[in-house]
Amino acid sequence: MKLRKLRISNFRGLSDVEFDFDQPTNVIVGPNAIGKTTILEAVRLVKALLMPRYYQETQQVLVSLGAISPHSQLVSNIDYLSLARDPLASLSISIRFELSREENDTLTRFSSDKIALELLRGQMGRSDDQGQFALTQYLSSEEGKTRIEKNIEEINVRLKEFKEPHQIPIELTVDVKRGTISGKDPFYQALIIILERSCPPNKSLISYFPADRAFPTGEVNIQIGSAEASNQIQSHIGQAATKYHRLKQTIVNNLLISGVDENTLKEDFKLVFEKLLPGKQLAGLSITQVGTLKVAIKENATGKIFDIDSMSSGEKGLILTFLLLRRGLAKGGIALIDEPELHLNPAVCKHIIPFLNDNIVKENDLQAIICTHSAEILGTAFDRPDCSVHHLRSHRDSTKIYERDHREVFDALRRLGTTAADSLFSRGNIFVEGEHDTAILEEGFYEIIMGYKITSLGSRGDIEKEIDTLQAAEKRGEIDKLHAFIFDLDNRPSGLTSTKSIRVLQWDRYCLENYLLGKKTFYDTLDELKVSGLGSRGEFEKKLAEIAILQLNEFVAKETYSKQEPDNPGIRSREIARKSYKEIAEILITRLSAIKESLIVLNNSSWIANFTKACSKRHEELEEQWREDWVKLCSGKRLIDDLYQIYPINIPKFDLKKRIVKRMMIDQTEEWILVKSKLLDALQ
Repeated sequence: MKLRKLRISNFRGLSDVEFDFDQPTNVIVGPNAIGKTTILEAVRLVKALLMPRYYQETQQVLVSLGAISPHSQLVSNIDYLSLARDPLASLSISIRFELSREENDTLTRFSSDKIALELLRGQMGRSDDQGQFALTQYLSSEEGKTRIEKNIEEINVRLKEFKEPHQIPIELTVDVKRGTISGKDPFYQALIIILERSCPPNKSLISYFPADRAFPTGEVNIQIGSAEASNQIQSHIGQAATKYHRLKQTIVNNLLISGVDENTLKEDFKLVFEKLLPGKQLAGLSITQVGTLKVAIKENATGKIFDIDSMSSGEKGLILTFLLLRRGLAKGGIALIDEPELHLNPAVCKHIIPFLNDNIVKENDLQAIICTHSAEILGTAFDRPDCSVHHLRSHRDSTKIYERDHREVFDALRRLGTTAADSLFSRGNIFVEGEHDTAILEEGFYEIIMGYKITSLGSRGDIEKEIDTLQAAEKRGEIDKLHAFIFDLDNRPSGLTSTKSIRVLQWDRYCLENYLLGKKTFYDTLDELKVSGLGSRGEFEKKLAEIAILQLNEFVAKETYSKQEPDNPGIRSREIARKSYKEIAEILITRLSAIKESLIVLNNSSWIANFTKACSKRHEELEEQWREDWVKLCSGKRLIDDLYQIYPINIPKFDLKKRIVKRMMIDQTEEWILVKSKLLDALQ
């Protein structure tokens, strides 16, 4: 059985999303708290309400979702608002299953009488714990006989029409206003119930592996018989979290009732250890001197033997998950797996998808639907043809990601230092220029940039070309998230313009640090640090302006020299783009020849005099402007560096900048409000 299509409307945090699962392994990614787990819970809810394997499954799932109380006297009171996102609208979840030929053959082996009886039990609202004996009196009546015969006739007709591909549409509707829960077609629901109940207790067609793993340590009660069979069945869907309480019990069950001998069990462990947790092996089961069960694990390098309880929770979760996937799911079953990377290091996560597909999914014709935050899992899924990746962007937006269609986008982001995983797991990307810009923005403007992946680019370099690449991809419809590029001014306006998804913000001051130069905030921060020699507030403000205006000399010298001969002999990126070596050489030699000609007539003393005169004139033109606007025109980074040469500031520059912006935020200074406004414009 395969889950081919899933649509969820108004369930918990999801408004309206749809998924097509066409591969053996299907990975769902998205930002935190976006609703990935809700997708798996939706399948679980439909299974429990419309196709329960046992009577208590419905109640157990509703309890886990907070829809009913675990206390029996309050079970009739259902809190529909805990299930619906919009309390005024109906909740609906539709699933389309596809049966294999073998599963269809299993159904045909059941007589239409048994399917009709299952259908009648549902129509009569008889709970499964009462068994078919609960219908004895009704079936003894004329009404009962007539009704079962009618059901048999209907079933025979439906079975004749049921042909390949064997599609089973299931739809759950919860009418919040009326307080009713209903399915669309009891016939299809009955087919799934019969297939599920044909599995032995230790097997299931659908099994949910939640992320909230909790492993007991020490002695656990090991039991066999009907009580244990009931516990096994409940651990598939109804009480899925109990899987993780049953590690030792699961191992014993495999030995005693699943037809698995000790050598086969050791092979299962060997497979997990070799592929995912190398250096260990199963050393056997035994009873200790104090009568407790010991599952012995041997460390190959040292020969040390220890109980499986001593392994980390991540390692135990990995062993149990894959043991249950190999031995607990019926052939053709569906595994709903939430955050398999939990408590595992990235090196192990990188091998999860290959191991799962090659050793479990393919071997048993399974289907896995995985929700993850792991960049390693996402990366390996992208590279495999037997995996699909689905991006849950918001409560109403889900998109299947085809890497071949987005390769240019991902390559551009990779060159900018951001992986596809970073992009998919966040609200978008923010690219900043300065080495401390990320920390400044996170410290002072966290609520605005929360959820965005921030990457420091170091310098502008070839970033403009990447922006062109991304904006071209946006026109082709390949960009589905916001990417914001935040530049320092550096007295070089970029000329770049923003589009809907590719935003460009260039500060109107030299760099981001210039907004930290508010004289009151700066002085208060240094005073709080007990920096000596500050003098009065007025003296410090005057000193700050003097240090800033000293940069005017450098500014004028650079500007004046750029207009003087000789020309700069350096190579220009724009001149060599898409050109041959011969074309590049001709461009360079032309410039070098011109420089050579200008140097022949160069006179040192006259050049110095002319350069000095030009600088002095330009200095006079700019001095008044700089004295008025030095906060905007000077390099804030350089100014802070110079202050460290003058004053004994006893904390790193990185920490000082964070302190200043935090004080700006608390005081709601004019500079903080200005930066906030610019960020909001860029990110909304």
